[in-house]
Amino acid sequence: MESSAFLAGAAQRVITPQLGAHLVGWSIRAAGDSLARYVHDDLYVKALVLQHDQGAGALVVADLVGIDAVSVEQIRQGVAAQSELEPDSILICATHCHSGPAICPVAAAVRHSELAMVRPDGSMHTSYGTGPAQVTPEAYYLGLADPEWKEHFVAQSIAATLEAWHTRRAAEVGYGEAEVQGVGSSRRVLLSDGTWADPRRVQPPQAEVVSRTQIDPLVRVLLVRDSSSQVILAAVVNYGSHPWIFNASAVSAEMPGVAYTTLGARWSAPEAAPPVILCPSGPAGDVTAIWNIDIENVWTTRPGESPADSLARREQAFDHELQRLGGRLVAGVEAAVAGIERWDAQPAIRTGRREFALPLKPGYHRPPEVIVAGWQLAAPDGQHLTEAQLLQVGDSAILAVPGELFVSLGRQLQSLSPYRHLLIATIANDYGPFSYLAEAADYKLGGYELILTPAAPEAGEELVRQSALLFNAA
Repeated sequence: MESSAFLAGAAQRVITPQLGAHLVGWSIRAAGDSLARYVHDDLYVKALVLQHDQGAGALVVADLVGIDAVSVEQIRQGVAAQSELEPDSILICATHCHSGPAICPVAAAVRHSELAMVRPDGSMHTSYGTGPAQVTPEAYYLGLADPEWKEHFVAQSIAATLEAWHTRRAAEVGYGEAEVQGVGSSRRVLLSDGTWADPRRVQPPQAEVVSRTQIDPLVRVLLVRDSSSQVILAAVVNYGSHPWIFNASAVSAEMPGVAYTTLGARWSAPEAAPPVILCPSGPAGDVTAIWNIDIENVWTTRPGESPADSLARREQAFDHELQRLGGRLVAGVEAAVAGIERWDAQPAIRTGRREFALPLKPGYHRPPEVIVAGWQLAAPDGQHLTEAQLLQVGDSAILAVPGELFVSLGRQLQSLSPYRHLLIATIANDYGPFSYLAEAADYKLGGYELILTPAAPEAGEELVRQSALLFNAA
């Protein structure tokens, strides 16, 4: 019997908050507070639905710092009630946007006030990662989330996914990858005096670099096009770097936003809806664009410059750097697409989901303000229940995992994957209880990320082990 057609649908909805919303991703922004004063570019939630024979799954990506497990459950149930998609087949993740609204409190294992922070004028008074290692459970972003906006976000996520489901058409998929030049850089640069280097900080004299973590330079692209017209319907763009450039008081989708705008315009076909471009964040816990940014122009207030003049200049530089570095990401995506050699019109679609527990630091107990789903309340003492998901698309797969994975964990997952191509979507399904996840050896070096995170040193390898079990089950 002839196999049924492979079907795909994609849709998007605007989720930009109102002006005055609290933006998260920075303790304090360049204007001196965390309020949104203007919209640089809109935020979106985007959905891609794939179906073939009895298999169907959806990928939902939002321009947010993360999405909490309660919102994830609401979206899954809302979509499942109005479509044939099963809740466990819906992967929900974020771009890790630092210029968007708060969605929930976030757990930490140390007081925020005890970590070195960047001042509004761009200066740093000390090195990140010199704070105490003593565990002191705390929650950030308390009271900053707008309940009405959050309900709107959930409703828009459901609407986008249902539209994608109802607009499915015969399609085919292709995979490409290419290097991205001059965007990602290590954010963990350890100096010989035991402090951490940062281009925003005056470096100690005679201090030399002792270690610097590696980045993954590849952008991985899963492209979906109409099988008859070959019009591009959607693209999953998976790259590992924190997407922020500067802590402006503006709503912005940051570097993914540049990709949406530029690629959407270049790939649009006459009388066809613009392609939907989804940018789930790859492993980027130790990767940032900071070493490739024009620090003097973007971050630093100049001597004799008024605060108003400084802010205006730096926000103009913010836009310039977004376009410059975002353009490099776009160039990598276009090179990846140009290198696609094979199109699959009959890819197998399979999904899987796995719940498991990850260990917490000794002495850490989740603050009651940190939101978890009902099923997570059964976690054993000293552990947190979380999940991983898999969406197989032919010889490719998308793995969705919680937390900000270090690149080394991503490489472990790539080495264990049985698929020809693996895209790793981090910051998925369970934002709030965790932040950074690394190899145990990284904890010995300390640093901001591993002082901050509630995750125990062995949590990273356990996540890899549990996620790899999905490979065997799919």
